[in-house]
Amino acid sequence: MKMLFKKMLRDLKDHKIQFLSIFLMAFIGVFVFTGITAESAGIEQVSSNYYHDTNLADGWIYGDGFSKDTLKDVKNMSEVKDAYREMIIPTVANYSTDPDITLHILEENQTISKFYVFKGEDFNASDKDGIWIDKRFADAKDLDIGDNYTLKFNGITLKKEIRGIIYSPEYVYYIQDGTIFPDFSKVGFAYVSEKAVDFPVIYNTITIDAYDDLDDTPSSDKAFTKRLDKTIGSKNYTQFLARENNVGVMTLNEEIEQHRVFSGIFPIIFVLVALLTLLTTMSRVIASQRTQIGTLKAMGYNNRSIVFHYLSYGFFLSLCGSILGLIIGPLTLPYLFYPSMSAYYSLPAWGPVWELSFFVVAALMVILSVAIAYISVRSINKENPADSIKPKAPKLVTSGFVEKTKFWKRLGFNGRWNYRDAKRNKVRALMTIFGVFASALLILSALGMYDAMVDVKEWQYEDIYQYDYKLTLEDNITDSQIDNILDDIDGETIMESGIEVKFKDKKKVAALTVLNDSDYYKTTDIDRNYIELDPDGVAISSKLAEVLDLKRGDKIKWHIAGNSKWVESEITDFYSVPVSQGIIMSPDTLEDTGYNYTATAILTTDDVDKNYTGVNTLNSKEELTVGYDDMTEVMYLMVFILIFFAIVLSVVVLYNLGLLSFTEIQRELATLKVLGFDSSSLRRLLLTQNLWFSAIGFILAIPGSYYLMQFMWETAGEDYFFPNNIYPLSLLITFVITFGLSILVNLMFSRKIKKVDMVESLKSNE
Repeated sequence: MKMLFKKMLRDLKDHKIQFLSIFLMAFIGVFVFTGITAESAGIEQVSSNYYHDTNLADGWIYGDGFSKDTLKDVKNMSEVKDAYREMIIPTVANYSTDPDITLHILEENQTISKFYVFKGEDFNASDKDGIWIDKRFADAKDLDIGDNYTLKFNGITLKKEIRGIIYSPEYVYYIQDGTIFPDFSKVGFAYVSEKAVDFPVIYNTITIDAYDDLDDTPSSDKAFTKRLDKTIGSKNYTQFLARENNVGVMTLNEEIEQHRVFSGIFPIIFVLVALLTLLTTMSRVIASQRTQIGTLKAMGYNNRSIVFHYLSYGFFLSLCGSILGLIIGPLTLPYLFYPSMSAYYSLPAWGPVWELSFFVVAALMVILSVAIAYISVRSINKENPADSIKPKAPKLVTSGFVEKTKFWKRLGFNGRWNYRDAKRNKVRALMTIFGVFASALLILSALGMYDAMVDVKEWQYEDIYQYDYKLTLEDNITDSQIDNILDDIDGETIMESGIEVKFKDKKKVAALTVLNDSDYYKTTDIDRNYIELDPDGVAISSKLAEVLDLKRGDKIKWHIAGNSKWVESEITDFYSVPVSQGIIMSPDTLEDTGYNYTATAILTTDDVDKNYTGVNTLNSKEELTVGYDDMTEVMYLMVFILIFFAIVLSVVVLYNLGLLSFTEIQRELATLKVLGFDSSSLRRLLLTQNLWFSAIGFILAIPGSYYLMQFMWETAGEDYFFPNNIYPLSLLITFVITFGLSILVNLMFSRKIKKVDMVESLKSNE
């Protein structure tokens, strides 16, 4: 056994490039899988523990005012474990930028949706002078314990001392109205006791802790809203929101799911390439060592010892690569994503976790590597020493259909030689094609995802948004104040609101946009062409229609958030938008439903250089685009990581297989040299084969990447629509990388071709 161990070390040294490629493929496959999965699993576990420790509410009931009797009725429902009342009101912090602060006024010390105290005191319902504010806003405004904090709303000023800086499980992701990314200097939340305010408290929210998840499916017999309607009456509340539909919970879950899919798909490609590389390498190494195997048998080594000897190659290489990937992946990749993720999601802690799946994948890599090594060695193991000590007879290649065609007669020597070589070595040919296909697939998919994110940015902020500034209006702004602003700047009003939409057994939170034929807000179809909507109808975004399974002529039920009045509307048009799915209608159509048109923003292309009374916030389109770039930074990072590892994959596979090919045909190359072929002709011979295989792999990768991206975008969430296109520039870049690497690998063999010893190669089988 000691001799076999020394032989293994010598073989590893003699075939170091091939065996290094096996190690690298195993390492990369496990590294990428564990790294990205550890990131998403870490966020999932941290958020899950956070929700559990703070007892995040299972649902929220919103209304105009809830009495103690109503609260008691809710508590007596069979599904409800406990419930509390609170008053939630929009306020403005006393800063020049007028940040939006959602204020929670609590009736008592709650055990539901408890906030996480980062710094300071725990909440005290008896505290008349204290306020608890969110950490992200505190950081943005450099606030600390003991500082004064002033809020304004409806002519009331509330000035309190900061008792605690907190995180809240209800605000994992929160933004200003009309935006899709948070600016923590302009938005936040705070908590005070009812004893800290000197105005009548009207409790408009009931938080619920349930025994099980609350079913909110409209058609379900167990829908919580049906029991709620019977208990307190459908007119006594405006909306019930289940935990799964909380904006923060839903958005973070969609992000985690997308990362999960990413980590589950792409590492599989690396694992498959690693296994196929092992199969090819072991087959060639064992085939080249027939004489040694025969000698070992003649020396008395039994078949079992020889099999275990060759199994150890795949075992140790894949084991070392898998262990290294298992350790380094979770300790490195997650920390590349966390800075960008923490800029948008508010969690008290960030960190990766190790899952059982990591060890399963690593174990499978090792087991499959050993199995493939066994497949490679079992055939020669059956031969007796006298047969195995002899060189294996070369494969016979018979003339097939292609050789009998006129096309074959027109082929030169280069084409004929490469065709027959590929025919004689089908496994190596298929492996090279698959390696190029996998590399091109990853690169093209990554570039396609990058293109889609750029498309969304241009589509939303250039094609649809034609304004330069958006002035978000306060709730209590008067018509005369709006007219004064419109007289001063050339703009138009728009109404935006959150709504709840129902169709059959599906319910969805969406966006309502009310506007006339606008110069500043354009509607487009799925191809980004401008379209005109029926001014008397109701249009729905194509993504929302797909989610609800709607078609033209169907009737939906919907209501504005905070209003209990449900209305029914017939869908007359479809439009497409990449973000903020919902419905669009004109002010007249809205008025026909019984709702009043209430302007929430003014859009304009004029420069706005002063503050207007009644304006809450001012956002420029430039700020929106910068925010979008920041929000998609995580996806850009994934794209770059994918391209990097795809290039590594391509180099390793092409070089490894090129080296195997060179080793296999070294005798043929020596023969061609004897016949007068110079080194440049032989190099061109090998390059032709590489280019053939690269072309086939590249062509197969084009439809493959399209379907892969389509699957990826389906996991992006129901509020986003990403166009699935492959642009010529992306094709060109992938083409240049794929064929450039093929040529580069070919050039790396130039010196080897020059050093071929004709005498030694031709006598190698004697």
